[in-house]
Amino acid sequence: MYRVKAYFRDHVVTRYFLDQYDAIEFKDSVDAHYPLKVIYRQGVRPVSTFIINCWNGVMDHRYNPLKNIPDLQVRHMVLQVLAWMWCIVFSMWLGSFVVMGISMVAHALFLAAIVVTVGTFTVANNNPAFFIKPGYHSASRTRQNMWINGKKVELDANDPGGEHE
Repeated sequence: MYRVKAYFRDHVVTRYFLDQYDAIEFKDSVDAHYPLKVIYRQGVRPVSTFIINCWNGVMDHRYNPLKNIPDLQVRHMVLQVLAWMWCIVFSMWLGSFVVMGISMVAHALFLAAIVVTVGTFTVANNNPAFFIKPGYHSASRTRQNMWINGKKVELDANDPGGEHE
């Protein structure tokens, strides 16, 4: 990782780059604005990148050692078991089994919400037609008739109808 830090009279600009050539290009463009000083360093890791990498190392199955398990569902189950284990450890650390129950329920609800959201986004991305059911009818079309001026009018079975029929 590369860091380019430019000191101007009234502010400081800092940017991080993974590619050396991008960092050099940014340094050259910053130099064109006449900074007081420019520092170009290699091998720097910002704190936010460190935190993200730590999170991915534990929670992302593509980066942590669970990536070696071939079945994605088994990986998910192993992470679930680890989550329950940490709920128990923290509740015992706090000294209350009531906290353990609340923590387990909260984790289950939170993880279930994430799973449903990711699943919905994945289906919407891969198969958007899934959400449009064939043969959908409005409430009046499900009865295949309508009442107009007190008379029962049969509707065509092949006409899907709509909201304003």
